[in-house]
Amino acid sequence: MTKAKILNLLAIAAAVASVSSARADSIVLYANSQQPPKAWLDGETPRGFAVEAAVEVLKRAGYDVTVTLLPFARAMQKTTEGGVMTGVFQSAERAKVYDYSAPLISEDVIVAVAKGKEFPFDKAADLAGKKIGLQDTFFYGDEFTAIAPQLTLDNDSSPSLRAKKLSAGRVDAALFNPGKTALFNSAREAGLSADDFIVLPKPLAKIGNYLIVGKNVAGGAETLARINKAIASASSDGTLAKIMAKYDQ
Repeated sequence: MTKAKILNLLAIAAAVASVSSARADSIVLYANSQQPPKAWLDGETPRGFAVEAAVEVLKRAGYDVTVTLLPFARAMQKTTEGGVMTGVFQSAERAKVYDYSAPLISEDVIVAVAKGKEFPFDKAADLAGKKIGLQDTFFYGDEFTAIAPQLTLDNDSSPSLRAKKLSAGRVDAALFNPGKTALFNSAREAGLSADDFIVLPKPLAKIGNYLIVGKNVAGGAETLARINKAIASASSDGTLAKIMAKYDQ
């Protein structure tokens, strides 16, 4: 065999190895299928700022991304088996099962009131003595947790129901996230006008969203290291901020 043929075979082998390596870098991205504008299915098309930001980061990290949106609990369960999930908040309970990336993006928790029912609000303590509509099981930050015993909490799992209660005067204020868009979407779903509500000028909290991997997933630490490097890159060049701006966040 001539030297030229040997070199040609080596080049082919290297190309095959390169293709195999690229295939090994495929990854499944999970997200909630029912939380616009953060993550949702538009027909069969995944959309949302948490999805778009995660895809950008994963591509920068060298992954070929397959996006799969499922109901939240199902997506969390699938992530324990492999892949990554986007748009997840930190909690001590979840940290027992999942490892977290650096913060990918953050979202505002806004305080909304019925029009004409505004009150001064600068911090969580300003809600003392009021009846507050909010989502059950959601963590609204340490300041809110500290003041919660001085509030009457009206828990639900339906933002549109929360908007109806607020409009009817059954709660003094209600919490929505992500941002004003969550309130406007909820009002529309409830058959109400966004003009019926006022968003108080200062958000209650700004909550970080993370990518997570299951603690028992092989290679999880390496995956997060690559992801964190890509998050830093996409943050520093303004790409993540541009994605959030597209969704009015």
